[in-house]
Amino acid sequence: MHSAFDDIDHQLSLSNDTRHTQSLKSYRNSLTPVSRLPHILLTDIFILLQQSERTDNLFIHSPPPCLQISHVCRSWRDSALQCPLLWTDILFRPPEWTPIMLERSRTAPLRVGIQVEDHNLADDGFVSSVRLALSHIHHIRYLSIVLSNRFHDLGDLLSPLLTGSPDILKELVLSSPSIFPNYTYPSMESAPCLRRLLLKSCHINWHRVSSVGNLTSLVLKYIPISSKPSVEDILSVLQTMTQLEELTLTHAISGLPPSIRTLPPTDIPPIRLQHLLHLRLTGFVLDCANLMRHFVMPRCRHLTVNAVTYWHISEVALAVPPLANIISSSFSQLEKQESPYIASIIRPFGYCTEISARPFVADAEELSLFVILTWRASSQQDSVEISPGFGSLLSKMPLGRVVQFRASREYNAEDVDCDWFEVLPYLSRVESVVLSGNYAYDFANAFQNAQTMVVPSTPMADSIILPRLTYLTIKHAHFSFPLGDAELFSTLKRALTRRLELGWTVPNIALISCHITPQQLAVLNTLSLGPIDCTGEPETWGVGELDRDPSDEDDYSNDEEGWLSPISES
Repeated sequence: MHSAFDDIDHQLSLSNDTRHTQSLKSYRNSLTPVSRLPHILLTDIFILLQQSERTDNLFIHSPPPCLQISHVCRSWRDSALQCPLLWTDILFRPPEWTPIMLERSRTAPLRVGIQVEDHNLADDGFVSSVRLALSHIHHIRYLSIVLSNRFHDLGDLLSPLLTGSPDILKELVLSSPSIFPNYTYPSMESAPCLRRLLLKSCHINWHRVSSVGNLTSLVLKYIPISSKPSVEDILSVLQTMTQLEELTLTHAISGLPPSIRTLPPTDIPPIRLQHLLHLRLTGFVLDCANLMRHFVMPRCRHLTVNAVTYWHISEVALAVPPLANIISSSFSQLEKQESPYIASIIRPFGYCTEISARPFVADAEELSLFVILTWRASSQQDSVEISPGFGSLLSKMPLGRVVQFRASREYNAEDVDCDWFEVLPYLSRVESVVLSGNYAYDFANAFQNAQTMVVPSTPMADSIILPRLTYLTIKHAHFSFPLGDAELFSTLKRALTRRLELGWTVPNIALISCHITPQQLAVLNTLSLGPIDCTGEPETWGVGELDRDPSDEDDYSNDEEGWLSPISES
């Protein structure tokens, strides 16, 4: 083989005839191993390459795969031209390629993505190519029309949508920064295969939407006020969508009057969304709560509520009961399962809470649930804050199966947003607890109080508080904060002492980036299961000031026994 290549290369070096040179190159290419691949295998590789462009954007700054492949060699070009699936991502720039790709794709399902910018409407070639592509609506499987600006007249450009029948249309995206023209809808009643629908800034014909009963994904964003459905309307539509797996509503439903500060009475029965896995709601918190209270979602995996409040955190509390009911219905299927879980509650900033529970084993088939509640206060605020009661959300998680628990609050505030005394008795199997920031103080205080009482707060709780606790990690905490009886050091000392008095196990303790004096550390070392591991530069997220060792108050010459920076005791 190598001698054949050498001979051809030698002839190429001597050839001055263009046609002869081209013939030699074609012959040389035909001898390469890749040229002997079966046609069907070669086209499969081409299609995989085309799909990689869609998912990884590998060719965002280069020609699409179909053009690159068809210009490599004669053999590859022949294979590419005989593969209709390679030409289904229709190009509009340059517009001359649109009819070529439509011809080469034959009757294969098409992907049509149209980005309309201001200058496009003055380009006759672009307008003609878009109209030509949309006239093939009966062959389009994926259709996306995204407007970059507000256009008052798109009738000439998009009119083919009104006449064709979207027989195989599976996904439809209509998006605009302002109101989308009414007349650009394809007839969804004639789209039996439609599974995914995204409408942004669109007027909505709810009769048409309700006729698409096989949707698996419905995304509605920034719906004009005149088209926003009432709660009754959206529930009626959702009842027809028995296969729905994903629902996103962003400022898409009618709101309650601003003067209303509680959920109004309702006689609407709840609807069961049997297959819904992902729910994302954005809007005023009362409106979100008003909708959520009608949902039963036994298979929900991810729940996100991004809410705006008219007043302050007291209104956020109104969203907690509907969320708790959804969590409860989601985990109702776990009664006969015993797989261990990991659970957490995290407040990364003042107006966000993330709660999650997932199986300890990554590939387990059991339910994982992630709840994200984000809120933004409007200009009016109440003078009195009320705890939102996030503890009731936690208590609906499968805490009795949790072996690892994490609580992190990454900012300094005085409000208490979680009733830890309500949560702790459920954690009967937890072995490891990680506390960060403000939650360290609240958790430790409830930990100490619960052990003092030795009375379970719920019938299902264990009489021993955290009976299997083996590891306790505290991060970013100030052990001399807060002042008084609730001081973290004093609280933790009393809790560990009480466990020893009751004959309960005490945990190994690790401190990371905490402020603690040598004397405090020495005391805790006498109470923990083993030597306390204290590491990291002190960083308590704005809590407290650097304290001096009390022994230094009378002896200012000893400057070496102040705060402990990184230290490890063995």
